[in-house]
Amino acid sequence: MARLSPEALQQARRAAAARYLEIAARYTPPDMTVTYRKRLTGCAWARSRRIAAPRPSTRRALHVYLHEVAHVVLEHFHDRPTHVQEFEAEQWAFAVMRAEKVPVPRASLRRAKAYVASTILQEVSHTPIHPPAARFANLPC
Repeated sequence: MARLSPEALQQARRAAAARYLEIAARYTPPDMTVTYRKRLTGCAWARSRRIAAPRPSTRRALHVYLHEVAHVVLEHFHDRPTHVQEFEAEQWAFAVMRAEKVPVPRASLRRAKAYVASTILQEVSHTPIHPPAARFANLPC
């Protein structure tokens, strides 16, 4: 495989960042407020239609950003178990990435599964577990 020059690599990264920002803009509702974070973490407040997420300039940051947008788009008002909402947000974010032909990094998929698994384990004693979420997290139903 041919190596890119440092200049070509930098140009490719800038082009990818611009593409990811365009994708994020396409899926961000116009009435949603976005605050950018420096870290690769996010938070969503679906009722007030706002999120805090990293600027979507890398694949990982795009995934986190889209996950938070999903909570708003899917109207996650804490009316369902947390693990179901997190599972739905992960599925929505990955579906958008795939629809936009953005490869989903294996590390992002592993983190998403681990995150859904942790929310299931926190709720398992007092909430019925959603079988599709358990299968996604590789946990017994």
